[in-house]
Amino acid sequence: MSPSPIPFATLLAQLSDPNPQVRRQSIKDILRRRKERAQAFASLQALLSDPDQSVSKAAIKALEKLGDRRALPALQTLLTDQQQSVRLRLDALRALLRLDRQQPLPHLLIALQDPGALVRQTAVEGLKNLREARAVPPLIAALSDPNRRVRAQAASALGWLRDARAVEPLLTALSDMDVQVRAQAAFALGSLRDARAVEPLLALLSDTDADVRRLAARALGSLRDACAVEPLLALLEDVDEFVRANVAAALGWLRDARAVEPLLAALSDPNRRVRAQAAIALGKLGDVRAVEPLLAALSDTDADVRRLAAEALEKLGDMRALPPLRARLSDPRPDAI
Repeated sequence: MSPSPIPFATLLAQLSDPNPQVRRQSIKDILRRRKERAQAFASLQALLSDPDQSVSKAAIKALEKLGDRRALPALQTLLTDQQQSVRLRLDALRALLRLDRQQPLPHLLIALQDPGALVRQTAVEGLKNLREARAVPPLIAALSDPNRRVRAQAASALGWLRDARAVEPLLTALSDMDVQVRAQAAFALGSLRDARAVEPLLALLSDTDADVRRLAARALGSLRDACAVEPLLALLEDVDEFVRANVAAALGWLRDARAVEPLLAALSDPNRRVRAQAAIALGKLGDVRAVEPLLAALSDTDADVRRLAAEALEKLGDMRALPPLRARLSDPRPDAI
């Protein structure tokens, strides 16, 4: 879009127009004037306290685009002003994080104390993105946040950072009243791979929520502890197909021979996801008892299951698999395997 033909001095004057629509349009026109727009810094900063919120929001975006760090103090003031709307404080936080990439932590710590849950959630995401050890203590503190979404997001972030200091707080979070907090804490503990999590995660396999059972099963698979095999085998009969699929995947990671027969039975599960994960797991287990059932799975109604059964047979390396695999490869249908 071509720059506005209006004289730049006129655009600056319009920032004081009594009509908020004129002020907003003037901000847009100023931003198009790349060679001159820096001259508008002081006027744009003054608009952070504009009585019209839409003008203040436009001013925040404009200052962010200018990239002038002189705006940091005014944006910090806006972030801590609880008389402003949550959305405005959120925009101020995002602008601060983009303008102050070298020192984001102070802004994030302030935002974690904001009364608006949405601001605190954004702060948690920012701490996760730091990927630094100094983000761990405030994230652990966020596990006690009054908002369930903030707590769940904090648990997820701690799993992403994989810091051993988070293990005990995450174990406590497994007892949270909210199902998503429990689920994310379980998943995070699987990422941390600390043996202290095994027994608490085993207890979660009987949680009333399917998401919690599903992620607890995945976490136990990641921990590679053989004592999880029998409880996971029992969960292959779960009423929820996503739980059964994740249990099959976890049994593949555990690579325990006790899982072979139950996984063979899972190749006949009514849900295609479960059959697919059972095929993958049997390929990892490498037991020749799986050859005939996997050969039968080459005729599965689902193309993904057929493909994964073929890949599992390749891993098993049993010569009996060659003729049917050759026949499938010569089949002209695009989804034959």
